[in-house]
Amino acid sequence: MNRSDLRTRILEGLNESASSPVFWSNAQVHTAIQDGMELLSEEAEAIKRTVFFTNKPNQLYYATRGIAEDVLAPYRIWLHTSDRRLSATTVGQLDAYHETWDTVTGEPEYWFPMGWDWFGLWPYQAAGGALLRMDYLAWPRALDDDEDRPEFPEGDHNALVIYGVYEGLLKRWDVEQATMMYTRFLRMLGQAQATSGVRQLQARTWQPEKAPGVGFRTGEPTRFS
Repeated sequence: MNRSDLRTRILEGLNESASSPVFWSNAQVHTAIQDGMELLSEEAEAIKRTVFFTNKPNQLYYATRGIAEDVLAPYRIWLHTSDRRLSATTVGQLDAYHETWDTVTGEPEYWFPMGWDWFGLWPYQAAGGALLRMDYLAWPRALDDDEDRPEFPEGDHNALVIYGVYEGLLKRWDVEQATMMYTRFLRMLGQAQATSGVRQLQARTWQPEKAPGVGFRTGEPTRFS
């Protein structure tokens, strides 16, 4: 369905005229569709994209918004120049096995999340210049005109209709019907989560590797293996 189809279905679900709705403007319906897409993207992890970025000299940490504005969460990073996937780790692991890990320089071997919108590469390059590739979960692109279609599989479009009807019922203070619609939306959300396959991939990617039995030697990166 395109944006026009979604809007018509939502208004029909609210017993509104698609050509001259009483309680809703087209802009309000479009906002409800966008809200539904963002919720579906966040919970079902359905939209994946790839972006390339350059390793900056002496830079350990990176803001995701500085790489791509639509990043929801990175789930895999590659050193593209050598076609090598960086292993995922944590600050806790780095602290435990290298007391001065944040001073080590060299070609990146690991990446680690620092928060919802930033991450680190370790070791960091003094010279920089390496090309990296980040695979990430993304926020949905806005539907700017009536012919635009959501990025989700066609089977998930009905969930956006149900969510739009839910928001419309809330606006009319029809809490009982709104609750029923939201329950339907949650069921559809569960189906979208089950079919996306991204949740399992992300869990595997973010799981730290087993740490070695001895610590790193100062100034020398060691693989977690």
